[in-house]
Amino acid sequence: MLSIKEIVENTNGNLINGNESDTVSSYKIDSRDIIKGDFFIPIKGEKVNGHDFIIDCVERGIIGYFIEKDYINKNDIIERSIKINNKICIIEIENSQEALKNIAIYNRQKHINIPIVAVTGSVGKTSTREIISSVLSTEKNVLVTEKNYNSNIGMPLMLLKLENQDIAVLEVGIDKVDQMSNLSSILKPDICVITIIGTAHIGNIGSRKKIFEEKIKIADYIQNKKIVIINNDDEYLNKLKSDKYKIERISIKDVNGIENKEYIEFNKKIYNEDQHIKIKVNGIHNIYNALFAIKIGEIFNIKIQNILKGLEEYKNFSRRFEIINIGNNIKIIDDSYNANFDSMKAGLICTNLIKSKRKIAVLGDMLELGDFSEKLHRDVGKLFENLNFDILYLIGKNAKYIAQEAKNYMSDSNIRVYSDNKILANVLKLEMKEGDLIYFKASNGMKFNEIIDFIK
Repeated sequence: MLSIKEIVENTNGNLINGNESDTVSSYKIDSRDIIKGDFFIPIKGEKVNGHDFIIDCVERGIIGYFIEKDYINKNDIIERSIKINNKICIIEIENSQEALKNIAIYNRQKHINIPIVAVTGSVGKTSTREIISSVLSTEKNVLVTEKNYNSNIGMPLMLLKLENQDIAVLEVGIDKVDQMSNLSSILKPDICVITIIGTAHIGNIGSRKKIFEEKIKIADYIQNKKIVIINNDDEYLNKLKSDKYKIERISIKDVNGIENKEYIEFNKKIYNEDQHIKIKVNGIHNIYNALFAIKIGEIFNIKIQNILKGLEEYKNFSRRFEIINIGNNIKIIDDSYNANFDSMKAGLICTNLIKSKRKIAVLGDMLELGDFSEKLHRDVGKLFENLNFDILYLIGKNAKYIAQEAKNYMSDSNIRVYSDNKILANVLKLEMKEGDLIYFKASNGMKFNEIIDFIK
């Protein structure tokens, strides 16, 4: 919790109105989320300027807000705000986003003794952070990333929540070069987890090698424990060496007795004792998430029974390989939160292992792939050489590339390409049969949630 005085001092701001002894416990950047007592940070985006919603936030009871010096309606906003609430705290700053960053840096330094586990990687960041949190929360007070607050705006907001927790588990996402070093300098992690080096945002960053080089910068400002935990089965990460921090390696080779049905079970040593582990999710890739959580549990001396409890109690997020029964023995697998080649491949392989009368894949475009888009969509089509799907529905401008490759392994009549979500949804609704298993995967921008909601 920061005082207005601390906020002003660490943003080089000017307190136009209000009491510097007032304290702030909650910060918001979205006016729609405002509740009484929040401090509003109006971010100027490409399409929307948060300053335009300041008065609405004042009327809803915020304690204060930033306002940029050059905002065209600054004086009018200030005057109207004080008329609504003459005690409201108004801090004039140069740039709201920079001010947010600076108070986040200050609050991290203020709570530097709270260890931070930073989770990054091309695939599995959210699932990994959540299963780690599930294990740690059995014994510790844990701060964990909310929503998708993992980048240059969201992560500082999470750092402002550091207060009296035992540990923080924070997700770190990047989509461009040099972003990771900037985030790492603010975060100052104690332990870094790197899940996999894949193709997410390859269009912006340039290659998997460059993605690897960016991801490992998460350890640029590592402190205290100085541990980096990597997926040693990844062809890039397994080459990582450093004399600046300790490297812990997890691998699927460390487990045995894998049973991959609707739930996963396997055997693994914890504190060098053989244990049988159950996770209520599907997919071999989730074993890696569990291995990261076990390693973190060991580092923080979580009892064996609580590590096992945390793993079994972990629940996957909606739209991330979420299995939904919609009646008539028809199951939907909603994996449509987002997509890149690696996550689409993992999802298709997992679905392929589940027994059903018919297997249907509904795939849409993977976005932000740049010049790699055609190749990676073709690579998805090639996956069907080793998959047993009965029907493939496709939508998006890159769907033709998936279709062109998949037709080498499936009948043309069983590959359907559409250009409109509503048409596809109606066709699916008409053609579904008892016992079907239908897997949905696409980037979030393809709005597959609309198709799934219609079918449900």
